[in-house]
Amino acid sequence: MTFTESIYHQLTDLIHISTDQFSTEWLGQSRSYYSSNKARGIEASNTALVKLMNKLTEHKAALERNAKHPFLLENAKRYEALAKLVGQEIANRSIKSNIANRAVKDMLVKIVAEINEQRNPTALPVIIGF
Repeated sequence: MTFTESIYHQLTDLIHISTDQFSTEWLGQSRSYYSSNKARGIEASNTALVKLMNKLTEHKAALERNAKHPFLLENAKRYEALAKLVGQEIANRSIKSNIANRAVKDMLVKIVAEINEQRNPTALPVIIGF
């Protein structure tokens, strides 16, 4: 089972969605994207995974904002856990490629922190370790 398949199955434990909905609404791709990738045994692109992270964090925030019931708050935690798994997959993919030496990786961390600071000056810095 691919990483994307695993995430899809975990997501369907939270919400009933079809493979077509997963492709279009969660991965931001064509209707047959997930099914086609699954049939070929290939993973979703990093772009699709970032879109998936966005959707997962949106659902988490919506549940936390509008819910007081422990069941809904628990589901918010499950969305967050899935988003973290997706983020770890994206990070692992970039590390596996080994195309950047340590100096380049350090520079990239600084650039990400600067971008975060420019976009949201009051936010805490995001640190990505390599």
